[in-house]
Formats: sequence, C-alpha cells, structure tokens
Amino acid sequence: MPSSNVEFVTELMEFSAHGALIQAFVMQALEQYARRVAETDPQALDTPMVSGHAWHGCAVEVRDKLARRLGRIDPIPPPLCPREGTDSRR
Repeated sequence: MPSSNVEFVTELMEFSAHGALIQAFVMQALEQYARRVAETDPQALDTPMVSGHAWHGCAVEVRDKLARRLGRIDPIPPPLCPREGTDSRR
C-alpha cells in the first residue's frame, strides 16, 4: 500500500541526498505557494473538486503559520464577514 501524504513528506524531510537542506527547500516552497495562492481571488481558484474559497483559506492559514514560525512580520488579520461584521475565522 502506498504511504500517506504525511508519511511521504516526513520521509522527504528526514531522508534526503541533500541532508537537512531539503527542509529549507520544502519550507520555502510552502511559503511561496501559500503566498501566491493567498493573493489570488478565491473564485479564480474554484475547480469541480475543490472550493476556491476553501483552497484560499488553506493558503492563508499556511502563510500565516509560516510567518509566525519564521519570525516574519505579523500576518494579515482575516477579513470581517460582510454579513456578520465578525472575524471570518468564527
């Protein structure tokens, strides 16, 4: 049976011909892709299989968590829900 995505990423991060450098590469790849998707209009990300809004939300979450982990400037706060005037994470 094939490995899970978590097992695959763990193996990639722990066992590379390039040693620990692979970890920096994977983290930078995550950061760049998350930033690019977070800057995209969620409707433009819609596919028959995945809601663009959900995909965009994943990107914002990863971008913000990486920003905190890497000591980057504070992540952008989530927008207010137009209907409720509350934090969109609730």
